[in-house]
Amino acid sequence: MRFTASMLACMLALPAAAQNLSVGTRGEPSTMDPQFNLLGTNTSALRNIYDTLLTRDPSLQVRPGLATSWRAVDETTWEFKLREGVTFHDGSPFTAEDVRFSIARVPSIPGNPNPYSTYIQGIKEVQVVDPLTVRFITEGPSPLLPTNLSNIFIVSSAKGNRTTAEFNTGAAAIGTGPYRFSSWQPGQPLVLERNPNFHGGLPEGQPQWQRVSFRPIPNDGARVAALISGDVDFINYVPLQDVSRLEKEGNGRFSVFAGPSAYVYMLYPEVEKPTPNNLRTPEGQPLGRNPWQDPRVREALSLGINRQVIVDRLMEGRARVANQAVPEGFLGYSSRIPPARFDAERARALLREAGYPNGFGTQLACPNDRFVNDSKICEAVAQQLQRIGIRIDLSAQPSATFFPARARRDWPLHAAGWGSLTGESSYFLTSQVHSPNRELGLGAINTNGIAEPELDQLIQEGRRVLDENRRRAVLEQSMEGLMSRNLVVPILTFEAIWAGRADRVRFTTRADEETLAIEVRQAR
Repeated sequence: MRFTASMLACMLALPAAAQNLSVGTRGEPSTMDPQFNLLGTNTSALRNIYDTLLTRDPSLQVRPGLATSWRAVDETTWEFKLREGVTFHDGSPFTAEDVRFSIARVPSIPGNPNPYSTYIQGIKEVQVVDPLTVRFITEGPSPLLPTNLSNIFIVSSAKGNRTTAEFNTGAAAIGTGPYRFSSWQPGQPLVLERNPNFHGGLPEGQPQWQRVSFRPIPNDGARVAALISGDVDFINYVPLQDVSRLEKEGNGRFSVFAGPSAYVYMLYPEVEKPTPNNLRTPEGQPLGRNPWQDPRVREALSLGINRQVIVDRLMEGRARVANQAVPEGFLGYSSRIPPARFDAERARALLREAGYPNGFGTQLACPNDRFVNDSKICEAVAQQLQRIGIRIDLSAQPSATFFPARARRDWPLHAAGWGSLTGESSYFLTSQVHSPNRELGLGAINTNGIAEPELDQLIQEGRRVLDENRRRAVLEQSMEGLMSRNLVVPILTFEAIWAGRADRVRFTTRADEETLAIEVRQAR
């Protein structure tokens, strides 16, 4: 699809500023390499520049992208038909060879702290049938392959192997997406220009904005102030305390867009290292052992958190208490897992049974700029755990500092959000719960040392079963095993909130919380 004369005439009739969009974002990308450092802030930004074979609609259902159709040829073969006439931003044609090249690049990037390997697990071979047909040969049945490929960005094989540094300068930041790279440096806006040759294969059609600037404004108050003053047109992660202000006191100048999120905020106790740093006795001396290896201590951790109070008071009701690592309604969510319970007395008793009658001290690290109230949630958890005898040394950090340290497993306890962006639980289980296995591409983001052979076996089975009912049962069993051991401790499921100038934008919320310029539409 290309712009028609009438479409161009309408655009030219608008003032230049009206054709531009300024977005204030809480976080910012750390790279322009679409296969380096798997983080939500990166994928949200890069999805504006790069395409994937399949895309996801706002409710995370898979739909065509660079591929127009796909089918399982047999139990170990998937075939994808590619969109005709697509070109990269430099004019080179998109072909099946670019798909093969992109898949091969994923595991080969040096120093990648959070690789995209979890999305290509089980792929044995990529076959180029013809320029517009590609086949994936898998090691066994791979029911999630189409969904997984909605997270693998396609880069140009014509450019050859380019380094992450070359992507970050923009020299290699060439995709097929609705917007082209213009400029970016860490701490500065990501500036994009409309791709006039975009294939238009999404329901949104062609991009409407000539120029889009994603401006990082990590401070919540400053971000809202920028919207109110007109410095930006649209913002994400609206602070809860400002929602009613924008809705009721804005005199109709602002629109608030809110919807359910796929992200669950959780605690991750370090369960592998025998003597992690920053664990203390009540007297402040090094503890000399790891209390999180004791299931009684992990259960006390969960029982010591009053989640409903956090949801009602801190989140003002714009969240849900979580009792497992995926939201209700996702494939793999188990109704057999009991509701999360607050029982401080039982938590203290468990600590006494485990040999900590006077409790202990632990560092708790969390990001302070990734989710709404993320550091405040940690503060509330710290106060609640203090009451059962677990003394918290809280370290709230910017995402740029937090996530590399998380990958190094620097802390005995940390908190972070995780979104199961496939709409089911295997995304979480294969990347964060399975023990690290580079050969199988599993456990790539296992950041607290979980290594449970029984869970590993279930997770591997769940990613092979093609029958959906059987796969659902296996995924539910995996989640039940994880939650019964308290190897991660869910706290709440977020609600995603955006806001914009009512005279400028309209928007449909996304469960993955991504802010895509093509989905921010002009109000008129």
